[in-house]
Amino acid sequence: MTLDEIKKEYPGITQWRKTPDSPIRWRFQKKGFTTKLIPVGVEPGTKAFDAAYRAIIENHAPRKADVVTMPNAALPETFRAAWKLVTQSQEWRDNDPDTQYHCERHAMEFFDMPIVIGEKLTWGDVPVADMNYEDLEDLIRRWEKPTPSKPWKMKVMLRKIFYQARRKGWRSDDPTELVKWKRGGGKRGGYIGWKPWPDEICERFEARHPIGTAARTCYALARWAGTRRGDIVRIRWDQLIEVEVEGEIIQGFEFEQEKQVQNDEDMIQFRPLTSMLAEALAPLDRSQGGTVLKTAYGKPFSKNSLTGRMKDWCEQAGIPVSSRKEDTRGYSLHGLRKTYARTVAETDASLQQQKDMLGHTTVQQVANYARSVDKRKTTTRASRLLEERHGLPRLRVVK
Repeated sequence: MTLDEIKKEYPGITQWRKTPDSPIRWRFQKKGFTTKLIPVGVEPGTKAFDAAYRAIIENHAPRKADVVTMPNAALPETFRAAWKLVTQSQEWRDNDPDTQYHCERHAMEFFDMPIVIGEKLTWGDVPVADMNYEDLEDLIRRWEKPTPSKPWKMKVMLRKIFYQARRKGWRSDDPTELVKWKRGGGKRGGYIGWKPWPDEICERFEARHPIGTAARTCYALARWAGTRRGDIVRIRWDQLIEVEVEGEIIQGFEFEQEKQVQNDEDMIQFRPLTSMLAEALAPLDRSQGGTVLKTAYGKPFSKNSLTGRMKDWCEQAGIPVSSRKEDTRGYSLHGLRKTYARTVAETDASLQQQKDMLGHTTVQQVANYARSVDKRKTTTRASRLLEERHGLPRLRVVK
């Protein structure tokens, strides 16, 4: 555009220089208006120039662009930034989807928590280096009100964050090591976990749901094979194999467990077909193959739907179930796995046997599940072994 064309298109616009050597700028100068300069580098004929000129004519400042927070944006060295490092790590990729989902849910909840109740600043936007053990003790008090076991789950998430922060040099210590974390709602914060099913509850379920039903099949896979929810819905008939063990042909299910564990060797599981499990599976149709547990339509259950179905089956049998709304702690599908663990422990199985039969990788996991054993049974059996070793008569039985 020529200068005449510019003046015609933009009345009041002229060229201006502060000094003879300075670059040319565009100036608006007109009677009744305040003289103003167009921003440097903005040339006539462009959208930016049109907007600036119109703003001067309309006597208001140009509207600033909206500031839009990008998804997953994080300030440097903050908790959100450290979490991004966690989710990019190999350790995170090795976790199963369920573990990732729950851990991420806890992280997002933590990031949105205000540092001071009623204030806007949240933990997600705070540098990792700013947290100390007193902050953690305050958070523990806030977390344990709704759920006693929640602080422990938050600790697992926070340790992942502090590990990445230390690797990056954002801080040199881990404050989670300086506070006491409660494992659950038991005495002194002890671990409780899922309730095992006592014999009378098992009998009530078996009486309501006969062998051959989906309810009884699900129950049997948890009660007599100790499988997790994710494995119950995935176990297939083609995984039922025969192997030779100590000169005998043993039939059992061999499968890769869904839960990602630390050792590759522990991923492959073998569950011998016990008489109890064989009896429960005997009437099922194996001709179509597929999963052992099927819906009424012959389709596999989903992992999430199975939890709700077990709740329905328990209620049909008059068995109390857990409810967060009513703050009640009843019986669940995973509680049957704990019942299996208790039964195995009470048979005097070694720690290695218990670990292999439950798909665990550490002795600590075995110990957590074995806490519900009947100590009268285990101590009586141990006492008998002690007597036999010393050549003494068996324990006196009082009739």
